Amino acid sequence: MFIGGGFGPWKHPPVHETLTLAALIASDYKLDRKTTYNKAIQEYDYDNLEFLRGIVWNDDPACMLFNDEGLFAPKSDNFSRGLGKDWFVKFSDGHVFDVDCTKNGWFGHKNIIARSHFGDLQFLHSMADEPGELPEETKRKILNWIEVMYKLAIGEISVQTTLRNVELTRDDGDSIFPLRDLFDAATIPNHHCTIHSFLTADHAYVNVKHDCRALGSCMHVIQDSYARGHCHRPVKDDGPPKRFGEVENFHSFRGQNSEEHTKYDFGAEEGLEDHDCSDISRFEEMDGCTDAIDKCTTLINFWCRKAPWEEVLAWLRADVFAVSEDATASNTNVD
Repeated sequence: MFIGGGFGPWKHPPVHETLTLAALIASDYKLDRKTTYNKAIQEYDYDNLEFLRGIVWNDDPACMLFNDEGLFAPKSDNFSRGLGKDWFVKFSDGHVFDVDCTKNGWFGHKNIIARSHFGDLQFLHSMADEPGELPEETKRKILNWIEVMYKLAIGEISVQTTLRNVELTRDDGDSIFPLRDLFDAATIPNHHCTIHSFLTADHAYVNVKHDCRALGSCMHVIQDSYARGHCHRPVKDDGPPKRFGEVENFHSFRGQNSEEHTKYDFGAEEGLEDHDCSDISRFEEMDGCTDAIDKCTTLINFWCRKAPWEEVLAWLRADVFAVSEDATASNTNVD
């Protein structure tokens, strides 16, 4: 699904952002029902904009859609949007040249934006690294990421932890270090980068709410899992609104029909910037968006009461990322 992006020609409908605002309004967080995307920005609602910075991060993990140079390095404005030119260059390098966008790729290891869209960080969008990847492997990567971000959001992981030292404990008592598989001494960012630097690119803004950014990143993954260009789920209720079932395929981006992918990411939607996000009838016309709002509302409620990760994990496994017995290895369909 699309993010709003910068002010330049790569500005898009703020689909992720408005879904997030709708979930925050519906949840126990009880965001002001009058909140719109434009209103939050124009009224400098910095704390709540932190959720949106987290939502945007998955598409812009280098934080290149926001200003942070010279006079445009605001210490008190976390939503100073730029033209997006540098972001577009990084994205295009991965898209146009069909290069290896992975940690070990000569090109990819220095381009995290290309990695997140075309390479080994596609799990940030509920997608597989490449065609043929088994669904349980994609699910494993997704759940590892959400675990790191959720534990950060409830204060169980420090923002000063380096990427290589992020540790998760499994049921058998063994520890894993999931980000070591993705970052090393040669990648940008490298494995000595702290989570704070990872989520902020060390921008000048001084009042970062890491918990909100981390939760926003989790919500991006969940929302994308209901986009038809990202995952195939059978329709279990033809609605309106349509409701979707278990995951039958985690798609992979490179090689997809880009026009079809854009269609189901809602790239042609108009008027979302000023849409009253408490009115979810608009989203009921957009396949997957009702499910996305519902699931994000549940996640926010978990976060509001600081539910233990084990409870959240059980829900994610049984509900959002339940994989069908008929699931197949990743493909490049849009369905």
